Amino acid sequence: MGAWQEFRKRNPRAKLVCLDVQPYETSQVSEREDVLNIGGFSDQVFDLIAAFAAGALDGDNRVGRIQQLVM
Repeated sequence: MGAWQEFRKRNPRAKLVCLDVQPYETSQVSEREDVLNIGGFSDQVFDLIAAFAAGALDGDNRVGRIQQLVM
C-alpha cells in the first residue's frame, strides 16, 4: 500500500482496481473508497470497473450494484 499512497499523493483522484480471478478469503488491498476489489470474472466486470471509474460506486451504492450482477 505504500506505493499506492505515494501515487495518490501525486494523483489524488486515482482509483485502484484489484481483480482476483480465483478469489479466496484474503485480498491484496483493504477495501477503501479509492479501491475496488473484485473476486471472480465475467463480462460484467468491465461494466463494474467503468462504473467505479466514473464515481458511480460509492458506499452502499457499491454493494447494491455488485449484488445486482448476475454471475
